[in-house]
Amino acid sequence: MEAALALGGLVTEAEVSALVGSDATPYLQRAAGAGLVTRRRGRLTVNGVVREVFSRPLGVGPAAGQLAAALSVDDLKVVARNLGLPTKGRKAGLLAAVEEFFLDMDNVHALVKRMPATTRAAVEEADRDGGQVRRYGASGIAHRIRFTDRYRRVHPLDWAEEHGLVYRVTWEDYQLAGQVALAVREAGYRAPFQPQEPPVVWHTPEPASVRRDAQAQGIAVVGLLSALLDGAGREPLATVKAGGVGVRELARTAKTLGVTVPVVRLLLAVAHEARLADLDERVVPTAAYDRWLRLGLDQRLAVMLQAWRDLDYLPSAQTGPWVTEHHQSWSTHARMAVLRAWGDRATADFEHATQWIWWWQPLAFGGTTTVRGLLDEAATLGVLGAGAVSPAGQALLAGTDIAKAVGDLGEIARTARLQADLTAVVAGTPSPDVAELLGATAAVESRGTATTWRFSPATVRGAYDAGWTEQRLLRALRKIANGGLPQPLVYLLADVARRHGSVRVTPVASTLVSDDTALLAQICADKRLNKLSLRLLAPTVLASRATTADTMAALRKAGYAPRQQDADGHNVIEKTRRHRA
Repeated sequence: MEAALALGGLVTEAEVSALVGSDATPYLQRAAGAGLVTRRRGRLTVNGVVREVFSRPLGVGPAAGQLAAALSVDDLKVVARNLGLPTKGRKAGLLAAVEEFFLDMDNVHALVKRMPATTRAAVEEADRDGGQVRRYGASGIAHRIRFTDRYRRVHPLDWAEEHGLVYRVTWEDYQLAGQVALAVREAGYRAPFQPQEPPVVWHTPEPASVRRDAQAQGIAVVGLLSALLDGAGREPLATVKAGGVGVRELARTAKTLGVTVPVVRLLLAVAHEARLADLDERVVPTAAYDRWLRLGLDQRLAVMLQAWRDLDYLPSAQTGPWVTEHHQSWSTHARMAVLRAWGDRATADFEHATQWIWWWQPLAFGGTTTVRGLLDEAATLGVLGAGAVSPAGQALLAGTDIAKAVGDLGEIARTARLQADLTAVVAGTPSPDVAELLGATAAVESRGTATTWRFSPATVRGAYDAGWTEQRLLRALRKIANGGLPQPLVYLLADVARRHGSVRVTPVASTLVSDDTALLAQICADKRLNKLSLRLLAPTVLASRATTADTMAALRKAGYAPRQQDADGHNVIEKTRRHRA
């Protein structure tokens, strides 16, 4: 049907067969039996409703006859004359002649061969860009020819427009005719056509293996989302001016989590759909995320799967910044269509399974890339396990209790094994308290069925900077330690605590220096200067939090006579400025 439409919608079996590289007669007969095509003047006419299904068959625009209908009579006469057709008669007759000319692909190929080199280059570029051309300041064909002189600059598309290859559809947009797009493609071009069902090695799934694999993946993805939003809670993800999270931020986050960028897009999309994260100027977790953390693992995963099912766009299909989209409502149905097509079979060959699903339901998806993206999303979330639809996936299809179908994912880990090599290992999913404590004092080294954190002088110093003390940290770590604290970790905490704060940095905007220590003491005690927040650093030095100008003004107002110096200790001469118009 796509090939027939791309050829103009009025075709012969031989023309379609030549384009697809195979005998199309049986398929066209089947289409005729379904009322999709009818025979007319020895040709097959495609039913108009099919055009609504294939808006751009084989990636080409409308046929020449359809585009030519918008031309004026004068413009049609120019096109007809250049094509060697009669130029007398009414518009309907001229239009029919032009349409008939382009329905014969031999005519189109001959015309394409006559194109000037510059015109051919412009037309081929238009085909690569989807058949559309942006061109400003154009007018009707006949008007341009009549009212421009022979010294005008000829545009490469003028010849194409005057011969019916391109047509103006708006004031500044031109469309390449569908038959012409096919003719300018490489020699021997054939429409993608696979009459045989793609082979897939299916096997009967083992329920225990499917459940075990899906649950392991579910535990992992719950941990990933927790890690992503915990990190966003400490350092919100930056957004770009155009909206959404930029590619660099996505790549940085993916590296931190140890996953791919498409997985980060999926996690962000699920978190936003489930209202666990808010996207405004930055990506930050919401209060709903804190409530989500108090749920069991099965319920946490159920929330994520419900959000994934309700997404009205495909995160895996995005290539630029991650943004929330709302113009792909079909994607919700596509997710369920993939699972229904998979059925109760199993396979480890996702590549061939992708081709097979699209072959059976080409109109349910945007292409094989869409199918593969949906399969990868499902596998990441545990909707697929061991190559089969998991119990959670079956619950999504049936609309039943997802958490119950997920099953027991184990207890949330409330302890960690602290080891002598300065690592902390948590088997399973850590509780919020454990994750927060270890996240404040150590850095994640690896994730999986177990998460490993590593302590270092820098991470412990960060905890002390955040307000922890050595004793508080020891007490907190002993509460979660499974087997006690190893001596190297105790030594590390003590060593960093001993050195922490040995050098202190305080803000100072300006200083007051005087050999008269009594005067400085008086100034420091003067209540009229409290707004300067003066502190005595040494008997001869006062620190002020105010700028030099504000400090000078305040001292003078209080009756003192300060002198300003520069950073090198030289006196600053204050000259009165004389203003003139």
